[in-house]
Amino acid sequence: MCRINNTSEQDQLMDRKFLKIAHRGYSELYSENTLPAFQKAIEHGADMIELDVHLTRDGVLVVIHDNDIERTSNGKGDVAQFTLKELRQFDFDFKKTAGDSFVPIPTLAEVIDLVKGKLQLNIEIKNCPHRYKGIEDALASLLIEKDFISESVVSSFDHFSLLTLKKIEPGIKIGMLYDSVWVTFQEEVKALDIYSLHPSIDAFDTDQARWAQESGYRVYPWVARNRETVKRIMESGLANGVMVNDLKLFSL
Repeated sequence: MCRINNTSEQDQLMDRKFLKIAHRGYSELYSENTLPAFQKAIEHGADMIELDVHLTRDGVLVVIHDNDIERTSNGKGDVAQFTLKELRQFDFDFKKTAGDSFVPIPTLAEVIDLVKGKLQLNIEIKNCPHRYKGIEDALASLLIEKDFISESVVSSFDHFSLLTLKKIEPGIKIGMLYDSVWVTFQEEVKALDIYSLHPSIDAFDTDQARWAQESGYRVYPWVARNRETVKRIMESGLANGVMVNDLKLFSL
């Protein structure tokens, strides 16, 4: 039985094109998961931005990939041990692409304000190895407050977190992240009541992708690192978009 989606008008419009998805913003040229990287993604024609969220000690959703801040800032320590005010002391322009400008860690609220009405967000909940108590409640509340549910999809490797989020706010679209294939794939997809599948490039299985497309799910593989891969995914007809670090890869 095919899954029937209650799609919005915006979803229907987006389905007519192959989405250019900027992985952590325009992360090939700018420091990932920062406002400059997101602004450049907008300027270079991205249709969607993928980003990652963690929860600060004082309960604020911040945008960063790693559990700790060492790789992407001039500070050290886990995100969970800092308040937002404390995190704002550190410079997250680790590639130094903003010149002498100080680039603070962005909150998810700030990113939504930047992109609203311009493109969609794929928000990945990072919930391992740290278990962020209340991250689903915080995210649902923010999406409702910002009236941003229709313009976002929330993904995670933590499928229990996705289930929790759907219980809090059934209208939120969720995406299942995975990097391998398994026997009970279809059963788990149906059980999660997902909107989209987010396989790694290596886990992009054509039979599973074909079933997903026929069943009404969107498919957004990650991360294509060359033009050949982007072209292969596009020409397969089995994906609705692909995530890249370098938006120039869409210039086929």
